[in-house]
Parts: sequence; structure tokens; C-alpha cells
Amino acid sequence: MSKLVHLPPLVGVMAMGWIMGWASGEGKVKVAVAVFVLGAFFINTYYSIPERRGHVFEDERTKRISEIAAVRTIQIVGVSLATAMITLTGKLSDPKFVGAFAAIGVTLAGMLFLHFIPRHYYARVM
Repeated sequence: MSKLVHLPPLVGVMAMGWIMGWASGEGKVKVAVAVFVLGAFFINTYYSIPERRGHVFEDERTKRISEIAAVRTIQIVGVSLATAMITLTGKLSDPKFVGAFAAIGVTLAGMLFLHFIPRHYYARVM
């Protein structure tokens, strides 16, 4: 199967982005949510058909590369957010930096939480 198999979902995602951007700009949140749900359904259905026929989109090597890339991304973002928090600590006397400090702190805590919960789960399951 050629790489062109990924073209319809790519066009679908581009169309979804355009329609969702337009709908959000016009204040039509329900349309944006509906387009997102329909697009997710289309992409899931599109990829499930070749998988049922035995086509393999990801092998073990590709999955491992994705896992390593995800871990590196989490590490880089975590260190960047922690560095930003340290930098902003000295500027907390200025009220306009307090909100940024809180937002970065919540983002860092949320990211770590979302990383450690699945990690704990998979450590028990595997």
C-alpha cells in the first residue's frame, strides 16, 4: 500500500481545521464540535478498513520510535516550563507576571499528572 493512503485523512483534517476555525470565529461552537466528532469518526473508520484487511500501519520499530519521541518531548517541555518558572520567580513582585507564573505552574503540574497516571497504570499492567 502506498503512502497516498494517508492523503484522504490529511485532506479531511485540513478541511476540519478550516471549518472549525470558521465556525469558532462565527461563534458557532456546536458546528465546530459536530465537525470534530464527524471528522474523528471518518478518520477512525477510514483507517479501520485497511487494518481489518491485514494492512499494518505501524510495526514495533515505528511504535518504539514514537514512544521515545514522546518521552523526549515531555522531558523538553518539562524542563522548559520549569526554567520559565524559575525565571519568573524573581519577577513575582510585578503583578502582571503572577498570572503567567500560575499558568505555567498549573500547566507543568497537569503535564506531570497526565504523564504519571498512565505510567503508573502501564507499570502495573505490563
